[in-house]
Amino acid sequence: MQVLGLSQAELGRRVGISQASIYNLVSGKGYGSKHLHLIARELRTTPAYLTGETDDPESGIPDQPLLSTADLELLEKFALLSERARGAVMTLIDEMAGDHRASVHGNRHTYRAQSRGG
Repeated sequence: MQVLGLSQAELGRRVGISQASIYNLVSGKGYGSKHLHLIARELRTTPAYLTGETDDPESGIPDQPLLSTADLELLEKFALLSERARGAVMTLIDEMAGDHRASVHGNRHTYRAQSRGG
């Protein structure tokens, strides 16, 4: 977490668990998590490294998709948005791209994917 500049709270938010759960895992009070693979992905390592099965944090890491610096910056900023803000951004992108699947209800923006085809 330190190398990536992530707090326990931010890691927990990205993975979908509480900061307290991250604290328990880091401090040794928690002995496992069904979210370990997600935690490892966010920390750019493997569950085996996190559990002490290997000393090499990069051993067995799957290749990361190749994205430009601009794409990565956009994804990082999008990840920081609230659910509501993400919906608003998706609505804006859909409108700019000419995709009319987005739905706007009053001041509340929501994104609904509709199935394509018959």
